Amino acid sequence: MSTFNAIRYALNRFVLRREFLTARANGLVFKVKTEDVVGRHIYKYGQHEPALTQWLRDNVQPADGDLLIDIGANIGWYALLFETLARGTTAEVHAFEPAPDNIALLRHNLAHNHARQVTLHEIGLSDNADGAALHLFADSNRGRHSLLPINDHQSVDVPTARLDDLLSGLGRGDHPIRALKIDIEGFELIALRGAPAALQRCELLVTEFSPHYMRQGGLQPAALLAYLSGLGFTPALLDGSGLSTTNNQDLLSADRQCDIIWRRA
Repeated sequence: MSTFNAIRYALNRFVLRREFLTARANGLVFKVKTEDVVGRHIYKYGQHEPALTQWLRDNVQPADGDLLIDIGANIGWYALLFETLARGTTAEVHAFEPAPDNIALLRHNLAHNHARQVTLHEIGLSDNADGAALHLFADSNRGRHSLLPINDHQSVDVPTARLDDLLSGLGRGDHPIRALKIDIEGFELIALRGAPAALQRCELLVTEFSPHYMRQGGLQPAALLAYLSGLGFTPALLDGSGLSTTNNQDLLSADRQCDIIWRRA
């Protein structure tokens, strides 16, 4: 972080009290909520989740006809990363985000960066299409909204869909999925239960693993790991030092939030 960016951020937030800021990173422009942690990091550092971002840049190479899927797209960091990787091919990016406050920024950021290969789906993914309550977190971290009842703020009703049904309805039910990233604050198991067919043709799966949120919301962390292992995926742990081999038991024993890269054995 440059001292200049830190001073500029403090001036905009605490003196000028600007509600939104324009952040720049990797040749892209993001409109962000000033106090939101994701937007603040992009504005100050010009990056977000650098280890995962770089790993995806190095390891995802879309081909014609591929799908890249971002579940929990927030303001568009990974959707736009996928779109830059897909340029020059006919690969499609599908971004899913149910939170109205995030959708507004996501839609703006996709349009402002001319992300023509991204389709935005303003819904949550689940194992049913019955709709659900999205439990909101404070503006300090809009990425903490969850379809699990783990937040004490207000909730808003949002539509839901099964990923398999949605892709089939779009005529994409047989397209290879080069990469699928999912980060939805403990609800990953329920969303992925609606995507068994998609996961069978998925080359690379990136999940945030949040055992505390899962238990708080009434889910068992072991169930997510067993479900993905049963579909033929093998986990590896990604952190600032790189990728390391792991297994379900070690992940459960560590009992911490982390990013897991799942690939076929």
